[in-house]
Amino acid sequence: MVIPIPQFSFLGRALTIILVAICTRWIIGARGAQAPRVRNGNAIYGVKWQWRAIGAVAGLISALIVIKASADLRTEADWVSLTGVTAIMLLGLWMAIGGSVTTDQIGISKKGLWRVSSLRWAEISEVRLHRKDGGAIELRAGGAKLIIDMRFVARQHLLNEVVAHTHLQPTGTLL
Repeated sequence: MVIPIPQFSFLGRALTIILVAICTRWIIGARGAQAPRVRNGNAIYGVKWQWRAIGAVAGLISALIVIKASADLRTEADWVSLTGVTAIMLLGLWMAIGGSVTTDQIGISKKGLWRVSSLRWAEISEVRLHRKDGGAIELRAGGAKLIIDMRFVARQHLLNEVVAHTHLQPTGTLL
């Protein structure tokens, strides 16, 4: 059984494309908080709520499709379709949970779903800004690097904090 996808008319397809475009524009333009949460002297930069909402909706819809379709898998195409939808579900989960970036007097750490990456302020040798990647902030320390992407709140505040702690001027431009 191939995962059931409703047959849409031309109007249905056009509305789907418009909805995807609107959601994409909304999430890319998401501003979020302009300052981090502060707890025990640590600044905590969370994922913007818009990214969490889109991730939760995509994950939920994909999970429902996986549950419905997994009951009747007969061909290789069914398994391939199920794998694709499962990947979308995991991507939605990643977007919804997202993790956080935390700074303190010693350094910076980024917590994701599967791992925590940390750099000490004294170790950081380069700060790069990636305009093409939505203004991602990349911190390099020898062979290690930490990338803070566009999902996180208060990027300008974070960049100012990085510059203050490292005394390095970033290369590139923030959006």
